Amino acid sequence: MHVTQRPGPMAFVSIVGLLAGCQATTTTHQPDAPSEPMPERFAVIDGQRVPAPDIRMGDPATIEAIIDEGTGQTQVLSILTEMVETFGPRLTGSAALEAAQAWSIDNLNAWGLENVRLEQWGTIATRFDRGPSSAKVLLAGDDDTMREMEFSTLAWTIGTPGPVRGPAVFMPESMEEYESNAGSYAGAWVLMKPDYSGRRGIRSVGFLMRQNLELRESIRAQLDGTPAAGSGADEGTLPAGQRWEGTFDYNGSKLPLTLVITKPGAKPEGVFSLENFHTGPISDASFADGVLAFAYEHSMGRSSVQLAVSGNKAEGESVGGSGTAYPIELELQDQPESAETSGFDDPILARVLAENPAGFVSSSKDERVWTTSADGWREREASDYARDAEINVRQSDHDFITARLTQGVDLELEFDLRHTIVAGPIPVYNLFAEIRGSELPDEYVIISGHQDSWDGPGSQGVVDNGTGTAVMLEAMRILAKAGARPKRTIKIALWTGEEQGLLGAREYVASLSDEERSKISAAFVDDGGTNYQGGIPAADHMVEYLAAATSWTNGRFYSETDAEELLVNIRPTGDTIDTHSGSDHAAFNREGIPGFFWDEVGRAQYRFGWHTQNDRLDLAIEEYLIQSAVNMAVTAYNLADAPALLPREPRVAPEAQATAE
Repeated sequence: MHVTQRPGPMAFVSIVGLLAGCQATTTTHQPDAPSEPMPERFAVIDGQRVPAPDIRMGDPATIEAIIDEGTGQTQVLSILTEMVETFGPRLTGSAALEAAQAWSIDNLNAWGLENVRLEQWGTIATRFDRGPSSAKVLLAGDDDTMREMEFSTLAWTIGTPGPVRGPAVFMPESMEEYESNAGSYAGAWVLMKPDYSGRRGIRSVGFLMRQNLELRESIRAQLDGTPAAGSGADEGTLPAGQRWEGTFDYNGSKLPLTLVITKPGAKPEGVFSLENFHTGPISDASFADGVLAFAYEHSMGRSSVQLAVSGNKAEGESVGGSGTAYPIELELQDQPESAETSGFDDPILARVLAENPAGFVSSSKDERVWTTSADGWREREASDYARDAEINVRQSDHDFITARLTQGVDLELEFDLRHTIVAGPIPVYNLFAEIRGSELPDEYVIISGHQDSWDGPGSQGVVDNGTGTAVMLEAMRILAKAGARPKRTIKIALWTGEEQGLLGAREYVASLSDEERSKISAAFVDDGGTNYQGGIPAADHMVEYLAAATSWTNGRFYSETDAEELLVNIRPTGDTIDTHSGSDHAAFNREGIPGFFWDEVGRAQYRFGWHTQNDRLDLAIEEYLIQSAVNMAVTAYNLADAPALLPREPRVAPEAQATAE
């Protein structure tokens, strides 16, 4: 990197050959001189260059020291590199994230920051760490690998006990197909038919995987609950898959009656069938102390049933709206064909699961594999983890297997999923550090990113959100190195739990009093990848302050690769901050605190790496990270030294409920 000067007072940082994965530029040039003389310092508002608003903020000499340190002695890429190559991806609650937080604390203390600390925002039931994992396609009986697959699995799900190899077989699409291949699913990897219906885009794969997991577990519970032939029901439980047959005594006429339990537990579900009168689901069901109670709706109203269950027998009565009681006698049936006849949501899948396959293989929708989590991950105990693994592979990998199986080639698949599950409760933390204000230390400007990431095989958690984390750490480093001491406190926050629903930021904001919230000038989030901080949406009454704060960055950065200046555009959005709810800034906006998500501008394609196996260090673009760190430091310093807090009136836009992923 070198700094060149152009005629006049404006300096551009020219950074050469920093685009990872692309051919480096080998020559430098000055941008063409503007046709009209430009002011020494300018803002960009709604895409137009304008004179910087005349608002006295930070000390100019300190601002220049910040810019000099951030451009001439940058450490942002080395910070990012050390974090992602040492700790890898950083799932919320994982040992890798805890180690990355400890490393961050050591750095912040070494740089001279104050009040460096972790603050617990909650607990999770289990810790999930993903070790090095692999996936192979092999010819049956041959140890030579035909193909290495790229893949992912849901976080907070089981792995394998070392490498597990088994034949590749198609999931049957009919009971006839199952019957013709019965016995071949034991120990096999079952190739699922691609499902491109429902939600669109790569994200839909994660939703489908979660649905598949819940369906398999529901059927597993039914299979576990199906009694062996001749066995009686345990008085303390009421397993699913039970079929009871008997009679309903209607004024001396014993009508055939069937009750099928489709979901076990203290609040069971099932189907109640009275011949030629009623068939439908039971409701308001309970099972305790050997007594099953439920209601059912029919054409004449509603009736309530109570049955005393003892062994293979169940006796009781049905009471209608008139109060008349009708005796019921039921007997548990032997069920050799239970997977086909006992109310399973998917009887074919039930047959396959009963053979205990090695697991299931599904297809992504392109060459990316998406990582997300199982539902209920935060409360799911280690003993409650789903028992069947599903591995989602690239579309080309799935097509490769499908083509050869269709041609009659016998293949085997080998998966080594090194998942470590540790029983909790596991505490989870946000990380904070400060440069204390010299005059108003209880008023704050918050700069932040989330340090957690998804953890799919291959990913290092770089663009989401290692880059934002590194930018914020570097901003604090250069502020400290430049000796910045503004009136108000500048606080760095490295959130966790963002990927699961902004959990850490929400809990932080919820913990504040109204008075504490009123003293936060603004909260900034960098969570848009490796592009540069090219702008910010702002309510109209905030524009001048933000334009003045960012004006020092404009005119300082020029990309020779892009052949353009890296400018910061303040976008007026009316009476409210017109922003989205997909990152931690939304937790502040919902409570009336100005929260800002930087517009990320540049050549990087964010969604190529986002939540996928491609999220690696080679995506990082150093020149953009340098601009972002310097801009963040300068903006925070100026607002912290401004005459007043950032204006909040007339209001901040209410945020919609944020979503995970």
